[in-house]
Amino acid sequence: MKCYACENKLNSSYINWLLELLGPVLMGSKPCEILSIPVFDNDKEYKLSEIKKHFKLCSKIDFIIIDKEKKGLKILFINKTSLSSQLENVKIQNFLKYLDYPSPNDLDSCLNHLIEKLYSDEFPDEIGIFLGYPLKDVVGFMGYGNYEFQSTKYWRVYGDPKPSEDLYSKFLSHRKNIRNLLNSYSAKFILSNF
Repeated sequence: MKCYACENKLNSSYINWLLELLGPVLMGSKPCEILSIPVFDNDKEYKLSEIKKHFKLCSKIDFIIIDKEKKGLKILFINKTSLSSQLENVKIQNFLKYLDYPSPNDLDSCLNHLIEKLYSDEFPDEIGIFLGYPLKDVVGFMGYGNYEFQSTKYWRVYGDPKPSEDLYSKFLSHRKNIRNLLNSYSAKFILSNF
């Protein structure tokens, strides 16, 4: 019988940390997550090789590396099923169209446009849509609409705080679920079963 707890001790602590961070993406409550690795990070190459090695096992999450050379790396982790659902929302499609996304209901087109913007010098604030934040919070953060700032959780909350708080709780719950799984199973086991 295989000992998953023993195997887990051999796994990268970085990957375990990353899996917990990506819990909501793995479990589908969050379409994407973005990770920055600064250019001055001495472990940059190690982290990148660990991501490439471990996440090739995961059928649920894709990742795109945005190498901004002297400005470091950004890695976009994507749950395409969850992102497709997010992009089916007509209000989100209309807002992305307003922001000049060429085909706001087409996942690949939206991702390509977002990635182009991530390579530019101006960070795309609408990334909150891809990260699964409520549209009202993204719109409020970008200065559109009449949403009043309420608080800051993981992101800035505008308008009615209840949907944002519920979603935040769900994200935390999914992170905790992955943390609990990591206590019993290896990162490799989790990635190959998600």
